[in-house]
Amino acid sequence: MLLIIGVFLGLQVGREVYASWSIGQQADQVRAEIGTIEARNAELRRELAYVNSDAYVSAEARRLFNVGLSGEQVLIIPPGAEVALPPALQVKPTPPKPLLEQWLDLFFGE
Repeated sequence: MLLIIGVFLGLQVGREVYASWSIGQQADQVRAEIGTIEARNAELRRELAYVNSDAYVSAEARRLFNVGLSGEQVLIIPPGAEVALPPALQVKPTPPKPLLEQWLDLFFGE
């Protein structure tokens, strides 16, 4: 009889331990979701602060309605009007060092 009661108590304790572990796992998942939601909320708050700022309003007015600041001049370059730099102003790429020099510089410095 004592053995049956011991087995029964053991099963009950096992169920309680498993239930507690399961609840702990669910709590960890909920904490992770809360962290993700808080990060997204912070991101949305930053975006809202930018949208409410004068910089955003000014940028959108320029983009949508071609409105500029007073005294500001706009330069519009039509497509195809770009001209390549003259050869005297073009930057000439420097030839790479030989591999042996590159390795020596890497290990011993310059």
